[in-house]
Amino acid sequence: MIFEYPMEMSPSTALSLVLPLCAAVAVVYKAVRVKTLRQLPLQILWLWLYIFAGLVVLSVVFYLLQVWT
Repeated sequence: MIFEYPMEMSPSTALSLVLPLCAAVAVVYKAVRVKTLRQLPLQILWLWLYIFAGLVVLSVVFYLLQVWT
């Protein structure tokens, strides 16, 4: 049923879902990898920023490739 009638989203709505997705990935990854729970919030924040910055850099590079070709 869900694949027959997918929910329509505007591009801004789809982009706003990237932040929670990055946060979820950071929480799950660091919850497994961190040595002490005291380090967990800061490690999650740094990984979340790292993932998001990487996505921003990649999107700018791909946009520039699209414009110049």
